[in-house]
Amino acid sequence: MSQKTKKKARTSFGATAPPFIDYLKDILRRYPDGGQILKELIQNADDGQATEVVFIHDERSYGTKSLWTDELEKYQGPALYAYNNAAFTDDDWEAIQRAGRSDKRNDPNKVGRFGIGFNSVYHITDVPSIFSSAHLGLLDPQEKIFGDRNGGYLWSLDDPEHQEALTFMHDQFQPFRDIVSLVSEQEWAKVIMEDQRFDGTIFRFPLRNETSEISDNLYDSDKVVELFDSFIADAEQSLLFLKNVTSVSLIHIDVHGTVNTRLKVISSVNTHVVLKSEDESVIDSLTRFKLITIHADAHRETKWLVTTCTMKEGIVDNLDALAEKLKFLPQVDLAFPCGERTDSSEGRLSCFLPLPNNESNKTGLPVNVNACFGLTDNRRHIKWEEEDQRHDEHAMWNELLMKEVLPHAYLTIIQDAIKLAQQAVLPVCSVYDLWPDIAKIEHKEKWGAVGLNVLSHFFSQDVALLSLAKDGRQFITLSEAVFPCNAPTSSEILAAIKNTLVSCGENLVTLPGPVARAIREACPVSSLTYVTPAFLRDILRNPDALNIPKDDKLCLLEFILSDGEYRELEGLQLLPLNDGSFRSFTDREEDAALMDSEEFPR
Repeated sequence: MSQKTKKKARTSFGATAPPFIDYLKDILRRYPDGGQILKELIQNADDGQATEVVFIHDERSYGTKSLWTDELEKYQGPALYAYNNAAFTDDDWEAIQRAGRSDKRNDPNKVGRFGIGFNSVYHITDVPSIFSSAHLGLLDPQEKIFGDRNGGYLWSLDDPEHQEALTFMHDQFQPFRDIVSLVSEQEWAKVIMEDQRFDGTIFRFPLRNETSEISDNLYDSDKVVELFDSFIADAEQSLLFLKNVTSVSLIHIDVHGTVNTRLKVISSVNTHVVLKSEDESVIDSLTRFKLITIHADAHRETKWLVTTCTMKEGIVDNLDALAEKLKFLPQVDLAFPCGERTDSSEGRLSCFLPLPNNESNKTGLPVNVNACFGLTDNRRHIKWEEEDQRHDEHAMWNELLMKEVLPHAYLTIIQDAIKLAQQAVLPVCSVYDLWPDIAKIEHKEKWGAVGLNVLSHFFSQDVALLSLAKDGRQFITLSEAVFPCNAPTSSEILAAIKNTLVSCGENLVTLPGPVARAIREACPVSSLTYVTPAFLRDILRNPDALNIPKDDKLCLLEFILSDGEYRELEGLQLLPLNDGSFRSFTDREEDAALMDSEEFPR
């Protein structure tokens, strides 16, 4: 192959799917403009194993004298940049040209679907360009810049002619020169001439300032600010479930070149607290704390308990078959915000990054739920088996994840929280905060049934989930527990019953309202032991029940009389006398006691 042919083969670069413009328009119609675009770029970075992502809104315009071709003049204005610290591989350079025919489809560890996700940037720009590893590439789906049938151009850092252009065409490459020095503090000349490689990736999206064949959606600075704002609204949750990215920044550069960081969000894992599942279970699980730190106008820090559960092979056949076919992982992650609680029903859905904050993506659960979900075309919702999607494999997959994997993951996060409460790492109340609240989920389409299924799973396992009244850090099973009475009762009577049962060594548990409600809804009452007047009378016949304070005895008497079974009082030392003492109820005549009243005064 001659040097000339070789060079031609190398510079030919562009998106190759047939009538690409029509295909692009269709994607933009289905695919939302807005904060989702930034999320797609973060997903692509996460897939490339980057740990850092920086978005830069640059309002500067650059010179137009030394350009590769005059057609590039109109793209020297304000732009959005996306930097990450992972370099493109040869496969990535191939894949970005075949945008839409995804290269990630067979790798369940890769989050995005490279083609479609990346193409959402055409909402913003007509000519995205990429600088990474040994190339700088520019995509031109309209084929207007480099001549017909040329969908772009690729400059190579090891090509002497290209090196010269990259070094001396100041105006053309100044935007990249500035951003390289901002994000990596490297000298452009050294990167191009000596290293012949950039160890990271910079995307440049010149903002569309006139309508084009691709879109009539004009993008000005206000729209980029909106893009940043919508990301900031979800910033706290954006790094919870990513595999590699631990830092995202939003930077603004004004027309004078003044740099201002609007936001930096960082996630870190506490390596001192790691709980792993025992081998014999049906899932592999891992629980740890994630700290999310937000640097913006104010500094904020939130701590999350995050559990990851993967269903082992051979447990659910349908799940195995779909996992193999769709190349998805049968894994569910749950994240629970520790510390000050705002609203325990704010749980959101994520598919590695938070799905849009709309009603259908709020579950009513106190945890955020993440999984490799099958999503609708516009990637805004997860699919369910509705009438029209009865045989949709993605919808079937989602149903199976929620029915089979979620209950195990949910039980795991609660059991791990119990272990942490017993080690005084978490407050005991956090354990109960984790429980689904029936009242918050029953009105949510789909999630009411999912929540009940989770609770049924809890109760079928009969594991220790309930905290003892006498020692909050001791947990027992439902079958061992004595539950506070179901009937409406005054707080004084409840306190007296609690003191008595605890001093008699009974397994009384204390339950917040939502947990008591969950147990009533999802567990057969016949199998549980509740405090009733009959139960309490039996306890009071116990020799241990002697030293009960006077006020408590009066409260206990009121409670055990409430079912009208007066014959059952015999032998109970709860008959109050005038001198303040108590004696037993008996049916012997010599023990008769006088009770004065208005009709029969003393």
